[in-house]
Amino acid sequence: MAKQKKKKKTGLVLAMLACLVLVAAIIAGCIIYMNLDKDSGTRADEQRPVAEDIGEQVKSFEEAQSGEQKEDSGNGQMDSKQVDAAVNEIAERWNQSSSFIRSSDCTEYSDDARTDYYDKDGKAVRFVQENDGDTFTYLFGDDEKLIYIYERDSEGQTFHYFYQDGSLICYRSGMGRNYAPFEADVQKNAEEYYQNGMSLLSDRLMDRKEEEDKKDEDDGEDLIEGNPEDYILPESNKRLLTEEDLKGLSSEQLRLARNEIFARHGRIFGSSDLQDYFESKPWYKGTADADDFQDSSLSEIESKNVEFILEHE
Repeated sequence: MAKQKKKKKTGLVLAMLACLVLVAAIIAGCIIYMNLDKDSGTRADEQRPVAEDIGEQVKSFEEAQSGEQKEDSGNGQMDSKQVDAAVNEIAERWNQSSSFIRSSDCTEYSDDARTDYYDKDGKAVRFVQENDGDTFTYLFGDDEKLIYIYERDSEGQTFHYFYQDGSLICYRSGMGRNYAPFEADVQKNAEEYYQNGMSLLSDRLMDRKEEEDKKDEDDGEDLIEGNPEDYILPESNKRLLTEEDLKGLSSEQLRLARNEIFARHGRIFGSSDLQDYFESKPWYKGTADADDFQDSSLSEIESKNVEFILEHE
């Protein structure tokens, strides 16, 4: 009986110990679970800001890029598509100028340093200049603004500068293409070359203006080789005529006076009476057939006097 009680007591102790162990295990498990969940939450909390930072960086970068593009656009900068379109247009202009130079409409001017090509109205088309072994070709637009410079150095290397409104928009070395911003030496050369090209144009325009001014001042004076009395209107090539100048002249005299202006420039007349009349004058030298004579050889004063006399014939 005592042994049975002892066995029961021992079993009860073991059961209690087992319960305590189980409770302890449950408590330990809860603690570990809670700690793991806390660690996981902490890691998630720690990782979330990192992910958000990357997203913010990407967003900030995109906004910065967008901001730069807007700022460039606001400053007049062109995107690559606009540059490509402008460059293609300039390339087409180059091809057209190459064909034009071979046509009869092209006027060529050459000296030891350069050759200029311009149209019949005197507008610049292309200039070619040799400088210390380098060859520069300047292409101009319809408004006589420089739009392209082709450079070939003494070693045969080629460089291409494309401009719009005086600013470099594209640069090529060989077949490579670069967009703004350009390297410092490229930008420096582009500005120097542009100024030189515009200086050449300015020089030619100045020369042309001086020639026109000189022509207006003394055009026809070197054609007068006789007494003013050999003319009906001796000063019709120097000043604008007035009603007083034409007073008392018959229709026939007005006709002779009008053609007298053309005769000063050597025009040969189809009308025999006119030709006979001017051949009788010591100052007349017929050098240009009527079909070949260009009215543009008259000065502005002479052209206006022709119209004025014609109104009174």
